[in-house]
Amino acid sequence: MPDAPLFTVFTPTYNRAHTIQRVFDSLCAQTRRDFEWLVVDDGSTDNTSNLIASWAKTADFPIRYFKQKNSGKHIAYNLALREARGQFFLPLDSDDAFTPIAMARVAHHWSEIPESDKCFFCGIGGLCCDQFGNIVGDRYPSEPLDTDMRKLKYVYRVRGEKWVALQTEVARRYPFAEVRATQFIPESTVWFEIAKTYKIRWFNEVYRVYYADDETTGVTLTQRRNLSENAPGFLYYYQWLLNNDLDYFFRSPMPFLKAALALPVVAQFSGMRFGQAFRSLNRVPAKALVLMALPLSILLYIFDITFRRRTE
Repeated sequence: MPDAPLFTVFTPTYNRAHTIQRVFDSLCAQTRRDFEWLVVDDGSTDNTSNLIASWAKTADFPIRYFKQKNSGKHIAYNLALREARGQFFLPLDSDDAFTPIAMARVAHHWSEIPESDKCFFCGIGGLCCDQFGNIVGDRYPSEPLDTDMRKLKYVYRVRGEKWVALQTEVARRYPFAEVRATQFIPESTVWFEIAKTYKIRWFNEVYRVYYADDETTGVTLTQRRNLSENAPGFLYYYQWLLNNDLDYFFRSPMPFLKAALALPVVAQFSGMRFGQAFRSLNRVPAKALVLMALPLSILLYIFDITFRRRTE
């Protein structure tokens, strides 16, 4: 496509008419203009569609709007990948914003990678900050840092929300599993799969502004309900983690201990017997870890059920 934009900005949304203006305003403020905005509405019942339609009439960049039955962010992500026209795929949630130079910096950094090396990279990564300008999580230990997402977490132990502009053609080869029984699958299942083949060039530059509104801040009750309501998605994630990344256990044991502890609990919430979830693990060390954690898992499940009954 000769007039294809360099970037596709993908925004999934569900009843966020009161916040999605942030996304639009930050796109209007970009210093680089060769992008399209692709909005996937996950079954909103508010004024989102009218807002997008009004902006599409006046914006100086293409806006494309798709509405699907309420199916979850992971299904919206796959739809957006199929429809994306840009060379790079830039996710941006419907309550967040880009910094004005985000796209310009991504394009600049990508151009500096030698053509002979670009086949080893899937994209450019940066930092996130909150609405007060505070960096979310850790900075990278060096700049630029050329490494994959798994090593970033397990070897460098960089914590906190990060953001990546991903090559669209690479992303299309790694869609989310379309688990229809859940509204949510942790994004790490996609990023860690990509990390088996590709590196990311990371910079200590802020590209995304994360707004910690009242409805998005961590509330224990909400988190517990989300865990049980989206149990199939978390079950898929914990199975994937224990089956694929256990070689990193001694570098960073905590994620695997949490997965082993939580797997029997989310299996129960998913309506799956423990034996079936246990057999889905294809590595002996993973099975041993889950068995060692099982007494605590049972206590966690009992506590969670008791807590839910008291709060309903």
